[in-house]
Amino acid sequence: MRTLFLTSSGLNENTSDVFWKCINKDPSDTKVVFIPSASIRNDSAKEGIAVCVERLMNMGIPFENILIYDLSLLISAGYERTYSGYIQDIPVTLRLMSVSELNQFDVIVFSGGDAALLLGELNRTGLSDKIKQALENGLIYLGISAGSMVAAGNFSDGLGCLENPIIPHADKGISSGEVSGKEPIYLSDGQTILIKGEQKTIIS
Repeated sequence: MRTLFLTSSGLNENTSDVFWKCINKDPSDTKVVFIPSASIRNDSAKEGIAVCVERLMNMGIPFENILIYDLSLLISAGYERTYSGYIQDIPVTLRLMSVSELNQFDVIVFSGGDAALLLGELNRTGLSDKIKQALENGLIYLGISAGSMVAAGNFSDGLGCLENPIIPHADKGISSGEVSGKEPIYLSDGQTILIKGEQKTIIS
């Protein structure tokens, strides 16, 4: 069953409690794939990468349990290796992860930044299809701002986990409760859309 936490600015104390109940593991045993690819456009955006890692560590997740997976280092789907083709064991940070490899982790985390850039990298590398399968197998998704938008209805070629577009960092977010219709969802910082299977609920 798919479980996604689509946030404007990350989890707060209340939504963290829900998150850990879904993980059902001690933070020290939790393994994370962290994708910073929305935050590589400029130095200001790159600052956010350190903030995300610091927040994960403050949640009790050891740094050694966090795999930083920069999609810009991966070759494009369909590209046939030439002079590197002889390498039998390419490190996971330099190649496309399989569904089974993704499912060795508990959660995949996407930073904020440039949503179009992030989605472009997901589709260029072919990771988007792998993620969709891994989510069905139980990998939990945590999106922050741009990371939430690529899973929602903001793009026709996004992950498609939510039909509604998400507008993060809204001054006034939508009221908590069940999501209905296809209208844009304005999320204020501190709010989260929780998707569990087909159920979609706004919590804060």
